[in-house]
Amino acid sequence: MSKSVLANKIGYSLFEVAKENNTLEEVSYELKEVAKVVNGSSDFVTLMNNPNLEKIKKINLIDASFAGVNKYVVNVVKILAGNLQISLINFVLEQYTELFNKHSRNVVVKAESASPLTEEQLENLKEKIKNELQLENVEINNFVDESLLGGLKLTYNNKVVDATIKAKLNAIKSKISSI
Repeated sequence: MSKSVLANKIGYSLFEVAKENNTLEEVSYELKEVAKVVNGSSDFVTLMNNPNLEKIKKINLIDASFAGVNKYVVNVVKILAGNLQISLINFVLEQYTELFNKHSRNVVVKAESASPLTEEQLENLKEKIKNELQLENVEINNFVDESLLGGLKLTYNNKVVDATIKAKLNAIKSKISSI
């Protein structure tokens, strides 16, 4: 599923407003928490995506549900609900997080491997990524996928670096089948 243009615009606008108001970290944390709440309540999603519910009732419900939450984050929920797109909150979060990480020179890397990486391997990988991308902070989440056979598949900032044995075998298979 591709990201929505609406979610990208909202995520970008939220980032810019948070940056102007020196609330980048607060907004980042609260947006994650609000997304968890929204994702955890299918009734809330159904209610917010209901075109028969008056906008003012939605706004009042959102204000009551998220009292004490950063006003910019609450406004994002209102915009999504007003457009019957509350389920796009994850894409807004993804866009915001990507911009926040670039701004703060951080990156979260998904490292897939055939077996768990050791602490030493994770540290070496972290240092290589830091140096290569000129970042201050790198967080690596290691996921095991035995079907990869060996090597690594790294995903970060909407980029994929696939250096797995499975990928290499598939490339060879494609070349052979095209002969």
